[in-house]
Amino acid sequence: MKYFSSLLDHLLVGAIDADTVLLDNGCICCSIRGELKEALMRLLSRRQRGELPAFRRVLIETTGLATPGPVLGTLLGDAQLRHHFRPAFVATVVDALHAERQQAQHPEWIAQVAAADTLWLSKTDLVAPEQATRLRALLAELNPVARQLDAPSAASVPWLDDLADGASRDDTAGWIARVAAGTLRPRAGARPVPARIGGTHAQQLAGTGARSFCLVFERPLEWFTLTLWLTLLVHRHGDRLLRIKGLLGIAADGFAHGQPTVLHGIGHLMHPPEHLADWPDDDRRSRLVFIVQGLSEADVRASWEAFERFYAPREAEPNPLTSKA
Repeated sequence: MKYFSSLLDHLLVGAIDADTVLLDNGCICCSIRGELKEALMRLLSRRQRGELPAFRRVLIETTGLATPGPVLGTLLGDAQLRHHFRPAFVATVVDALHAERQQAQHPEWIAQVAAADTLWLSKTDLVAPEQATRLRALLAELNPVARQLDAPSAASVPWLDDLADGASRDDTAGWIARVAAGTLRPRAGARPVPARIGGTHAQQLAGTGARSFCLVFERPLEWFTLTLWLTLLVHRHGDRLLRIKGLLGIAADGFAHGQPTVLHGIGHLMHPPEHLADWPDDDRRSRLVFIVQGLSEADVRASWEAFERFYAPREAEPNPLTSKA
């Protein structure tokens, strides 16, 4: 299933066969969540009756002005949908030729970049190499956990497996480890991203009001304290939290360094936690990556430290916390 924007700002849902369903109440990101659910459940019903092939994936393509958060909220917030569907990945196409103008004119640009697991750069052949280099560095600053790939030509549209490559697989730990270590790239199969550069790039980054940073915790975290802090943080600053992604050690019996747990969040929405059977590498520290807009790293860090001091057992010292951008 795909969503396309039309000249009338409608969205067409193209089913696997020739049948289509028109969702005509406006943009998918804010006003057709009920119809989105109905369309997905209708596809599932037809699959169960044998009217459609036994599809395993549904591809949702939104209008270019949509923000991913409300769509993910529909999928995660509805119990019936959660039982049958789960979000696998978010892929965003970045127009290298018009990125600077789109960034300046459309706030949705930042939200789409921040929410992405994979960033496909299009029209890189139409810009100077220096401009493409600056764009890649800017994207790496805004979303250090996203994979960057060059989009193929229109004559060679990638298959879904290629779109999802590296995004829906369990590589969260690897991404976060590279962010915490300050090594954003390279990854196998991905184009290297340059280190931070000044000049126009720095001005562009400052102009977005967005930045990323990683908080590193040296000891296992108490689940109650962490979730209460995140709940309050999301409630107060959800509009400024473009993305949260973390690999955390949660204090639990049988785990000397805490049970490894993956957290994802976009805006006011937090995904259900994913508990791992074991740590993916030898680094047992907890790491929490934030992509924010209009919110400082110092404020987030101070909030956690104050919160943990208040809720920590009186005989225990607060959890040592380091921070790396």
